[in-house]
Amino acid sequence: MQNPSLYRVGGSALVLGAVANAAAIILHAPQPMDLASYGSVSQGTWVAAHWLFVIGTTFLAGGLLALARHLFGTSGEGWAALGLGTTIVTSALFLAIVAPEIVAFGMLRDMGGDVDAHNAYTAVNLTLMSSVHVGLPVFAAGLAFYGMAMLGDPAIPRWMGQAGIAIGLVAIVSNWMLAEQWRAFQAVAVLQYGWLGLAGKGLMGMKAR
Repeated sequence: MQNPSLYRVGGSALVLGAVANAAAIILHAPQPMDLASYGSVSQGTWVAAHWLFVIGTTFLAGGLLALARHLFGTSGEGWAALGLGTTIVTSALFLAIVAPEIVAFGMLRDMGGDVDAHNAYTAVNLTLMSSVHVGLPVFAAGLAFYGMAMLGDPAIPRWMGQAGIAIGLVAIVSNWMLAEQWRAFQAVAVLQYGWLGLAGKGLMGMKAR
């Protein structure tokens, strides 16, 4: 029998992680592609957005682990395992991406107009953005996997699973189609976090089995 704290704590973690990440993506400025553009970004807002990503990703990882644990033992167990795998991979990747944006970018900015600093910023930024565009569709696929798993659990409304599948697929496509349309990209991200928040709320209300 599963402990009630799995649902209480895990569901709360999902809700908190979703709220933190949604706030982060709303605060996040369009990615500055060169050092001069980065210097014009509000540093307080930039740092706050990225720390929210760190906090939110950590909570989401824990909450999605709890959701997978609930789904194990249902007919959707295989899909839940795939979802859990993407959670582990993308959480580690996103935290690795965020770290240089909090620390290294500021250090390069403080070097002023140094050509080496500019070149280093460009190289690091392009590497990070490449990682983002690998990680985001994998994360979105994870949402679709969790959605598939939910379809096998009678305790979860069927529309939640269907919505997870649809949102995951939309997010995969938008990763490339909306890459240059920042507001639309933000809206899709907030939609994903909204679904995760609803999943967390539903998990909090479940009874141990």
